[in-house]
Amino acid sequence: MSSLHKRLWAALPWLAAAALLGFVAWRVDPRAVAGALRGAHWRSYLAVAGGFTLLWLALDSLVLARLVSRFHRPLSMREVLPLRGASYLLMALSYDAAQAGLGLALHRRYDIPLLAIGGTYLFYYLIDLTTIGLLGSAGAQALPGTLGEALRIALGTLLVGTLLALVLLTRWARSPSERVPELLRGTRLLATLRRARPRDVAEFLAWRATFYLSFVAFVACSLPAFGIRVPLLDLAALVPLVMSVSALPVTVAGLGSTQLAMWMLYRPYADPAAILAYSIVYSATLVLFRMPIALACLPAASDVLARRERPIAA
Repeated sequence: MSSLHKRLWAALPWLAAAALLGFVAWRVDPRAVAGALRGAHWRSYLAVAGGFTLLWLALDSLVLARLVSRFHRPLSMREVLPLRGASYLLMALSYDAAQAGLGLALHRRYDIPLLAIGGTYLFYYLIDLTTIGLLGSAGAQALPGTLGEALRIALGTLLVGTLLALVLLTRWARSPSERVPELLRGTRLLATLRRARPRDVAEFLAWRATFYLSFVAFVACSLPAFGIRVPLLDLAALVPLVMSVSALPVTVAGLGSTQLAMWMLYRPYADPAAILAYSIVYSATLVLFRMPIALACLPAASDVLARRERPIAA
């Protein structure tokens, strides 16, 4: 790949973000957006955002410690927290970049094979999609009209497809090698699915639901600062969808995709200008509030990575 092609490839997420933001901005009066930003209750918003940012760091670290301890080696929340916090630097690019960086850190520090970590991420991704399907389907029951019907169909399809994938991959993981697709034979990618039991699925579903519900609570508490009120059950259906769209590695830090998702899903409840203003602040919050945490965790993360030890298990 030539240097020009590399630069164009690197610019694609920025171009996609600009295109999506431009599309939404074209549909909304910019003066009204500026007015919504000026009229926001910033003190209450910042207090809510600061508290929830610390809560998400604690939840992230706790769940990751449980995940690694269950499938690889004993690990405490205290050991994980500086690595998780430092990975927030990469969230300025995307959630996937932060997860990849965290996986590399776990490999370097604890000698956990990268494919084994990838298999654990695969298991957790299936848990994530199942949680979205369950929470979203439950919340969508309260949504009226075409939007509610479309979401019920889409989320039901997602839930069924994810459960089928989980069952199929688990069967492959526990089958003789001759019954496993050649690409997956002899790899550690299915090791976590081989070890996972129904109680593990239930536990991590509960943790992931807790994480998503914390975002529902954050949005419910912060929307009124912009004069927006959405029923709590509706948010339970909509927030996981917005978060999933934001996490797609299409734009930088979900910029543009988040605004489009919120504009499409929240506009039945409030003025589009207020929704766009909130969505811009929401995206900025997820990046800017995590940067001080990342910088504060870097020295401790560097100390952790400087210490190597023999692996206990893959």
